[in-house]
Formats: sequence, structure tokens, C-alpha cells
Amino acid sequence: MHRNLSIYLDLVRFMAAMLVFVVHANYQRLTGGVPVFWRFSHLGNDAVMVFFVLSGFVIAHVAATKERTLQEYAASRFARLYSVVVPALILTIVLDAAGSVIEPSLYTGRWYEYDNPLIRVLASLSFTNELWFSYTRPFSNGPFWSLGYEAWYYALFGAAHFLRGNARVVAVTGICLLIGPKILLLMPVWLMGVMAYRHATTNPISAGNGLALFLGSIGMYLLFRLGNGPDTLLDISQQLLGHDFLYDKLSWSRRFLASYLIGACVAANFIGAVALAPHLRRLPGLVERPIRYVAGFTFALYLLHYPLLNFFAALTPAVGLEDYRTAFVLAGPLTMVWVIGSGIERQKGPLKALFLSWLGDRQPPRPALSAR
Repeated sequence: MHRNLSIYLDLVRFMAAMLVFVVHANYQRLTGGVPVFWRFSHLGNDAVMVFFVLSGFVIAHVAATKERTLQEYAASRFARLYSVVVPALILTIVLDAAGSVIEPSLYTGRWYEYDNPLIRVLASLSFTNELWFSYTRPFSNGPFWSLGYEAWYYALFGAAHFLRGNARVVAVTGICLLIGPKILLLMPVWLMGVMAYRHATTNPISAGNGLALFLGSIGMYLLFRLGNGPDTLLDISQQLLGHDFLYDKLSWSRRFLASYLIGACVAANFIGAVALAPHLRRLPGLVERPIRYVAGFTFALYLLHYPLLNFFAALTPAVGLEDYRTAFVLAGPLTMVWVIGSGIERQKGPLKALFLSWLGDRQPPRPALSAR
């Protein structure tokens, strides 16, 4: 992968994670609302779709260039997921327990679900939290839902890419029957990333066309957003499928029509970026190093920020910082992600080696781009 393209993808994934943080940080019950942040309040789903396309793009790349066996592919995915999932679940449980004691009023409502804790933990660890029409939230950690989708996209891709013949048919069919329509409904968005990578590498386009595609995709997304396209498509879905089915059954997949268009814009943008990257000067270290550094915290930021936001909001009156509520609730989670995230990232290598040994592959793990 060209260095310029790699840097750009790192920047995109960090910005997507920060966008999710901004959306949640703007909640009235947490910060009282943040000036300017409200402008991004409806973009949370868009950011997750960026993650899905980016994940498919990177997975297609590593499967084509680095991870040549099913064992190595599986070990990399397990290490990537569990290096953050386990610490995130532990931290969520601890923070929710402390926060609900400090400020119980903040831990009421549908956003915080704590009954059947063992089932919630097991469902989260096995990524079965979103199967079919179920929704098992791990306590306050709402953003965890997307891992209940993405982990199965990894499994489906691995089965389709590495298996052959009847084994592939049985595996793919079995996974589809297991996960159900809600997760499958957003899989085309993830596959757009795979198709973008394969198209860009097998049918390269000129730099001029790449620039047009890169800028045009951004323009199309802005027009779609400014023209209230997502809400219009949601209204159409509601008329066809009904409000109850969309919200109670499809849940996070209810904006599937808008997600397809957003995913197409992101995929087109990546194809344009692939064409442009070799024709741009190498970015200086003063630009590259900070981007690489903050991008290393992306997955931790995404999966840790919401329970941290809730905890620091609960802690604010207890430490007498109501007058500085916004600053405290924003700075606290970001600081904790910075402290915890660096340690989490260092666990990927050892975890991958452990999973490889369990899977019977003794080859030393090779470095790969993160799918997050």
C-alpha cells in the first residue's frame, strides 16, 4: 500500500472515531451541549459506515498481500478484536458501577441496560449481541453494537476467501443463517470497501480521474446530507416497512438505504485516493507522525469513550466542577483513552502469536494495517 494512501486512511479512521465522540459528547445529559458540536449531531451513523467501508478495504488488502492462510487471517482478527474488547468490557463494568453510585440519575433510561449481566458479557465476548433481531447492549457501551456486525463480516469474508468447494458453501450459508437479516442488511456497505480495493488494484484509473472521483465523492455526500437525503430515505423505509419494524427489529440497520449511498461515496473516495497517492509528494514527517500516532488510538477511542463520558459526567458534581462541566467531561475521556489506548495497542502482537499457536500455525506474525 502506498505510504500516502496509508496515511490518508489513518487520518480518515481517526476522524471517524472523533466524529462519533463528538456526537455523543454533545448529549445534553452529559455536557449540556457543546457549541459547534451540535452541527455534527446526526452524523454518528455516517461515521460507522466509514468504518465499515474502511474495514472491508483494509481486510481485502491484508488478505491479498499479507495474511495468506485462514489461520493467520483468523488470528489477526481475533487479536484485533479482543485486544480492545476485553479491556473495554472490564472498564465499562467498573465505570458504570462507580458512576451509578456517584450519580444514579445519570444511569437511568434505555441507554443503560444492566439486567442479566452475565448474558450481556457473554454475548459481547462472542459477538452474538446483534444476531437476528436481538439487541444485547453491554451496559452503557452503546457503540459496541457495530462489533456485533463487523466480527461476522470478518467471518463471512474469511470463509468465502479462504475456503473452497462445499466447505465454502456450507460455511457461508451457515454463518448467514446464524446472524440473520439485520446484520446482512448492512453487509453491502462493508463489501463496498472490498470491491473498492479490488477495483483500484486490478483496474487502476488515471490521476485525473482519481482526482475527479475523490472530489466528486465528497461533493455527492455533501449534497446528499445538505438535501436531507438520509431522513427522506428513512421516511420511505418507514412507509414501506412500518415504524415498529424499523426501530424494534432492524434497530441499527434501519438507515440501510442511506448507508448504501454513504458507503458508495466512501468507496468511490478511496478508489480516487488510490489513484492520487503515487502522484503526490510524500508527506513530511511533521504531518505523518502525528497522524500515525493518533490513529493508533482509534479503536480504543471508539469503544471506550461512551462509558467514560458517562462516568465523567457523573463525577462532575461530586468533585465540584459544575462550572467547568463541558471541559471536564470532554478532557477526562480523551485523557483516559490516551493513557489506556497505548497499552491496549501493544497487546495485539502477543495476542496474535497466542492465537496462531492455538490454531496450529507457528509462523511469526507479520505487521498489518488495522481494520479500525
